[in-house]
Amino acid sequence: MDFLNNLFASPDVQGVIITVIGLILTFILNRAAGAFAAATGIQIEAKHREALHQAIVTSVESGMRYGPDVAFDTLKAHVVGYLQESVPDALTALTPGDGVLDRLIERYAREALAKLGEPSLNAP
Repeated sequence: MDFLNNLFASPDVQGVIITVIGLILTFILNRAAGAFAAATGIQIEAKHREALHQAIVTSVESGMRYGPDVAFDTLKAHVVGYLQESVPDALTALTPGDGVLDRLIERYAREALAKLGEPSLNAP
């Protein structure tokens, strides 16, 4: 027992113990911070994605005022203009790649046309 008391009383051993405890705490805090950042990042991305989809639905439906047989390019220009004005943060955060917006616009245009009872959208 005296051996352990003498060992832990040594300044060198105390320094090593403090260093190891510091490393363990740093690791734990790093992991916790990473998990927190990942969780909030996912929530922020979901918020932007939902806002983008909702803006596309709104703008497609408002773009139908040009008529159900409107050209896809006209509808797309209307939707993209609306997105740039209404949800620029979502566009910046998500940065949809080539064709992603086209496919989303086409999807929601088809759904809007189906509600109107129109046969289909003639997309390029």
